[in-house]
Amino acid sequence: MKDELPTRVLSALVGAGLLLLVLWAGTPLILPTLVLVLWLGGLELRDMLARRGVALNLPLFFLGGVLLFLFSLPPLYWHFPQVPWREVALGLFLMAAFSYELLRGADLTRLAFTLLAFLYLPWSLGYVLLLRETPDGALGLWTLSLPIVASFATDIGAYFAGRAWGRRKLAPEISPGKTVEGSFGGIAFSFLALLLYTGLVREVFPFGLLELWLFSLLLSLAAQLGDLAESMLKRYCGVKDSGSFLPGHGGLLDRIDSLLFTFPLTYFLVVLFT
Repeated sequence: MKDELPTRVLSALVGAGLLLLVLWAGTPLILPTLVLVLWLGGLELRDMLARRGVALNLPLFFLGGVLLFLFSLPPLYWHFPQVPWREVALGLFLMAAFSYELLRGADLTRLAFTLLAFLYLPWSLGYVLLLRETPDGALGLWTLSLPIVASFATDIGAYFAGRAWGRRKLAPEISPGKTVEGSFGGIAFSFLALLLYTGLVREVFPFGLLELWLFSLLLSLAAQLGDLAESMLKRYCGVKDSGSFLPGHGGLLDRIDSLLFTFPLTYFLVVLFT
C-alpha cells in the first residue's frame, strides 16, 4: 500500500493539472475531452457489464452521447431558448434504441442497460458544457469549479473522518468500507471547503451563510450518492475497479463517479439561486 502512494499522488497531480487546463480553455477543449471521456467510460461500462453477460449497444451509446454534447452547447440555448435541446437529444436516442432492438432481436436487457448508461454518463457530463458558460464565459469557470471542489472535499473529509471515527456502516451491502461518521465528515469538510473557496472569490458567489450551507449539503450528499451508485454497479458486475485508467486510482469511472451527480445538481441549484 505504501509503495502505491507515490504513484497515486503523482497520478492525482497530473490529472488535476490536466483538468484545470481543460476547464480554463473552455468549450473548444472541453468538448473533445468529454467525447474522449465518453468513449473510455463507455468501454469500462461495456467490459464490466460483460462479466454479467449483459451487452451494451456501444455504437448507439457513443453516437447518442456525442449528439447530446452537441445539443448541450450554450449557443443553441442563447439563439433558440424555446427549444429543449437536451430533451430532444434524449427523445431521439430513445427512439433510436427502440428501433434498433425491433430490428436486431429485441434484447430488452441490452436496451435497458444502454439507456441506463446513456443517462449515467453523457446525460450527466453534458451539464459541464452548460456550467462552463453560466452565467457567462468568464464567470463560468468559477461556477464549474463548485461541484469539483465539493466532490473532492467530500471524498477527503469522508476518508479521514471514517478512518478516525468510523463505526457504523453506511451501506454495508454496497460499500462495506463507508461509514455514517465518514459521511458526516465529508459533509462538514465540503462546507468548510466551499466556505473558504467562495470567500476568496466573494464577488462571484454572493451566497449567504444559510444558502451556502444548503448548497454544500446537497452537493456533498450528491457526491456520496454518486460514489455509492458506482459501487453498486461494480458490485453487481463483480469487479473491484471499473478499469485501470489511472495508475493507483482504478478506472476512469472510479475518478468521476461523484461528479456525475454533482454536475447536474449544481446546474439546477445555480439556476434556482440566480
